[in-house]
Amino acid sequence: MQEDKDSFFTKQFDNWEHFEEQFIIWCNHYHEPVNIKRSSMKYNEKTMKELFDRFRYEHVKYICHHSGRVRRNIKDGSRPNQESARIDCEFFFKIKHDTDINKIIFTKIKNLKHNHPIDERIYKNYSFIRNKELKGNQEVHDLCKTLITANASTYNNRKLLNKKFDINLTRKDINNFKQKIKFNLVGNRTDAELLQVWIDEILNENPNNSIQIKLNEDGNLECLYIQTMQMKAWLEKYPNILHLDSTIKVNIENYQLYICMAQNANLKGVPVSYCLMNSGNKDNLEFFYAAMRDLNDLQKTQVIMVDKDLTNIDILQHFFDKARILLCVFHVLKYLKSRVHELRIPLTNRMNIMKNIRRLLYDNDQMSAIYLKEVKTESEGTDFYQYFETNWLSCCEMWQTKHRKNLFNFDTDTNNHLERFNRTLKDHILPKMHISECVVKLILAVEDARTEEMNTYISLKQKICDSNDSTLVQRFGSQLINKAIDLLRKQNDELKQKHYSIEELEDNSWKIGQKDEEKNRFITSSIIHRDSFEDLLFCDCDIFLQNQLPC
Repeated sequence: MQEDKDSFFTKQFDNWEHFEEQFIIWCNHYHEPVNIKRSSMKYNEKTMKELFDRFRYEHVKYICHHSGRVRRNIKDGSRPNQESARIDCEFFFKIKHDTDINKIIFTKIKNLKHNHPIDERIYKNYSFIRNKELKGNQEVHDLCKTLITANASTYNNRKLLNKKFDINLTRKDINNFKQKIKFNLVGNRTDAELLQVWIDEILNENPNNSIQIKLNEDGNLECLYIQTMQMKAWLEKYPNILHLDSTIKVNIENYQLYICMAQNANLKGVPVSYCLMNSGNKDNLEFFYAAMRDLNDLQKTQVIMVDKDLTNIDILQHFFDKARILLCVFHVLKYLKSRVHELRIPLTNRMNIMKNIRRLLYDNDQMSAIYLKEVKTESEGTDFYQYFETNWLSCCEMWQTKHRKNLFNFDTDTNNHLERFNRTLKDHILPKMHISECVVKLILAVEDARTEEMNTYISLKQKICDSNDSTLVQRFGSQLINKAIDLLRKQNDELKQKHYSIEELEDNSWKIGQKDEEKNRFITSSIIHRDSFEDLLFCDCDIFLQNQLPC
């Protein structure tokens, strides 16, 4: 029996689907409560179509449901009914792609022993197994849904399902399922029908509002792209820097919300596009950015701020080919701090490593070599320096501030505008809301941002201030800069259609202007003093260096 059970780990698989099919059969037959590790590098991408190709040089780890250190049960009143299954079970195995034979195989490093009993009765009572039975069996799903819509009691629902299908659902399972398929009391419409109503209402309100939908092969929603006329106007008016990030727990269907945000004239974040997607895989991200490209002019965007998601960065470089992609400094320090915290070295060494990483972040090349040497010295005996060199020094132009000096980014080094917006958003959008309710709240958030912008503009118009007032200069300065940039862009486009002549008058003196070739005289001209002819073709002022526009 044990030999048959362990023989599974000698098999080879053609692709990911083949492995998952055999793995589920093995778990059900031997009652193994094993699942993919959530911190595994590929957890959120395991359903990607091109996973097999991206899987070649990585591995996926599977662990027992009871793995992990025992969690202390701290009853502070915040989540009094929270339970943890962790009992430090050491069962695990890893799979990887063997490039020589082009198969998915098991690695040699594994531990196949549990520290707890396993049998059929225990296996069927795990919550994730019960939910799989409820979702995977269409007959069970349909019967449970019928009983709920017929207002059958939870007790009778559980009793009938157990009698007919031998499934031991709990009261909590039924209530969770009821919440997910709940019907709207007004008109008795499903969430899908309500969502269609809201989409029609948004499109009818303004023909320039845009909504695009992506469905999978089963006809289920994969992506929902939303951009109102106001959001388009913000993107057209403030295209210089965009912030991109995703957030979770904004709907009960567990769709991720991707938000693209710009900074308005008051340097406040305003949303310029939304996209709800079931997973942040490559296909869905390409759908999101393709919709943005088709509906907006992305050529004026100079800077995009993101976290270190390599899949996202690769796709962004294709759709925003004229923009510099920067990493949020906050996320950079967060990732590195978590990695340093895992090192098995003294606390003093870890603190010194982080201190030198922060110095590297804001360094201007004068002391970089010294700081790197300190990081290498303090991390001796670990592979941290090799990790840092491979993953971070190779893309230092994306996170070191010295590479941002000539960029038009409003001195913004983080995605805090977006994080603040997400936090405000979650004050109004709850995890138990359905997508239709979530969409309504997202549109209201746009209206709130528009109202706030308008109120700020009106208050500035009405306020009488001294010209030396620093607050006035700070608030109006950003608006004047944006207006000046717009005028310069228009002027630059006009200059490209005209021809200019240059004549040397005397040493270090030049005459530049438009010339009437027939009468051989200047129509408009200016006298410029420069040391050489080459100096006429280049300017070192801030407006030219930051925006590549004539001063």
